[in-house]
Amino acid sequence: MIELKEVSYHYTDGTKALHEVSLTITAGRKIAVLGNNGAGKSTLFLHLNGLLRPTEGQLLFNGSPFTYKRKQLQELRRQVGLVFQNPDTQLFSPTVREDVLYGPSNLEWEQERIEQAAKQAMEQTGVLEFQHKPPHFLSIGQKKRAAIASVLAMQPKLLVLDEPTAGLDPYYARKILHLLTDWHHEETTIMLSTHDVDFAYEWADEILVMKQGSIQAFGRTVDIFNKPELLADCHLERPWIMEVYAALQIDETQKMETIPRSKPELLEWIMKKTTKDRGNFTERILLK
Repeated sequence: MIELKEVSYHYTDGTKALHEVSLTITAGRKIAVLGNNGAGKSTLFLHLNGLLRPTEGQLLFNGSPFTYKRKQLQELRRQVGLVFQNPDTQLFSPTVREDVLYGPSNLEWEQERIEQAAKQAMEQTGVLEFQHKPPHFLSIGQKKRAAIASVLAMQPKLLVLDEPTAGLDPYYARKILHLLTDWHHEETTIMLSTHDVDFAYEWADEILVMKQGSIQAFGRTVDIFNKPELLADCHLERPWIMEVYAALQIDETQKMETIPRSKPELLEWIMKKTTKDRGNFTERILLK
């Protein structure tokens, strides 16, 4: 859908936010973008939606060079939905319902389709119950979900979220994870930035690691988190599930594909191990 070719971007104050970034985004993927503050994650996302134009390099949209003309920008923003980190910058209507209706109302859809898309997005995000409330009366978690609903209602092919779990407690962060998992399907791609490596490990198909405006690595989630030098260089930690798995692993010859990706998978693996080889497993735990 979207390809960046050696894209660099300089802000007006001279800050070089992106440096020769080349990236191809295909359909049906769940991509987590990791990196410290200032790594270039937000600047990258603003390019995907056409809000920023490369200082150098080129953006390709559906295989063709992007010209940034009005008609092409409209088409890009129909297919690429961007959810900002701060929901207050995205929610501006008197009520949540009006905010969610705003996007699809500008897509030349029939009114019935607009209403249906808005209702479905509010149901998916759990904001239907307070759809008539002003956004400024909502909690940060409710605002985040309302902002996501306003983009989901446009039914984008690429959903881009800038730190959707930032500022949320574990309960609401988990709700966002389930929401994105439920919404994702083979024709859509979801791309999000996060500082939560545990969230990224459990949710993403692929990990994109950025540092100082450059892409350091892009690949399968388990592969990326099995690169200790990369993690150390980019100041990232291994997910706790991988740490526990490594600490308790008895059979060192097991393939990477068997590494648990979630807490239930880890607990299931532990139960199987304790049942199969209780003596060696207990001894290994005591040694640790």
